[in-house]
Amino acid sequence: MSKRVKIKGKSIASVIVLLSLILIAVPTDLMGQPSTHKVQRGDTLWSICEKYYGDAFLWPKLWEMNPFVTNPHLLKPGDLITLIKKEDMDKKKTLPISPQEGKPTPKMKGIDLTLVTNPSSMGYLAVTRLESWGEIYGSTKSELAAEKGDKIFLNMSRADVKSGDELRVAKTIPVWHPIAQRLPLDPPFGNVISFRGKVVIKQHLQDTYYLAEVTDVFAEFGVGAMVFPIEPMAACVQPLSTDPKLYGTIVAGKDNRKVIAKNSVVYLDSGFKDGIQRGQVFDIVRIHKIPRGENLKVGTFEELVDDSFASGLSKEQYLADLWAKLTQGDVTYYEFSVGKLMVVESRPNSATAVVLSSTDEIMTGAFIKGYSWSDVPEFLANLPTCPLE
Repeated sequence: MSKRVKIKGKSIASVIVLLSLILIAVPTDLMGQPSTHKVQRGDTLWSICEKYYGDAFLWPKLWEMNPFVTNPHLLKPGDLITLIKKEDMDKKKTLPISPQEGKPTPKMKGIDLTLVTNPSSMGYLAVTRLESWGEIYGSTKSELAAEKGDKIFLNMSRADVKSGDELRVAKTIPVWHPIAQRLPLDPPFGNVISFRGKVVIKQHLQDTYYLAEVTDVFAEFGVGAMVFPIEPMAACVQPLSTDPKLYGTIVAGKDNRKVIAKNSVVYLDSGFKDGIQRGQVFDIVRIHKIPRGENLKVGTFEELVDDSFASGLSKEQYLADLWAKLTQGDVTYYEFSVGKLMVVESRPNSATAVVLSSTDEIMTGAFIKGYSWSDVPEFLANLPTCPLE
């Protein structure tokens, strides 16, 4: 009897050990992933993506799922972030994208951004209050024009930075909406965040002060410039077609430049809350009004735009209202395409895009309209390509 007990005990112990080994061998994604993440001090959307998916480039998708987040690199400790479900990621890879989300272009590779523009210096349009990680408060050389290799001093608002961390240097440029009627004391529509270079932290000096070294310069910067963390961005973008409707307008060009042409970076007044996604291709259009018959008392196109824009409607309703005015009643319209652009980054209420082609002068205030194709358009076929993961 005692022998049987011993044998039974050994058998049970063996089973327990075997089950433990099986559980250790099972990948964590098969054992189940939490549906939410509680923000800890120092978390960013890309660090969360790196932790759960091993891919920091997924952070824009995570942002879309958590629209309450206003700043992807300044998360509030204690907030709950809804995570991307594994099955949703698998569906995104295997199922066709719906017409509302855009259709993958057939027989196309991705577009290589590095051969069109410098992804590190594109910047973006911020339409809400912006908080940086710190600012440059001194330099061992010129305080106005830093050069690569210069040593500078940073006053940081983040306590979790350390030696070796790389940061982006930026300045803000206020912009006003080109369509809205502007009064002298009106606040700006938003601020263009213009990235000017990169620095790396070399040493903690005392309190919130650090010594850093300039590692790259895109444009002039000096004392007073802000510093931000580097946001991961994949350089290969897949073009997506879009529904033929108005989506928004071009608010500004990079560094608020007035000349916009092929390869220019521009900022849109619509973001992922408005259905704008990375990779979507749009027609850049100017719209002219043509009076019907002898009815020459109809207001100008600019007046129609002003009436719709100032009506207090939501952006989607405003664009639909404008489109109805242009296509119904006593007014017809002439749609004049002046180029094509592709979205490279989408935020809640704005997007950054690069102009892929231009056939005429492009100005701020131009509308973007959905663009679709059955065969690969020439302007896309001639762009530098890259393999998509």
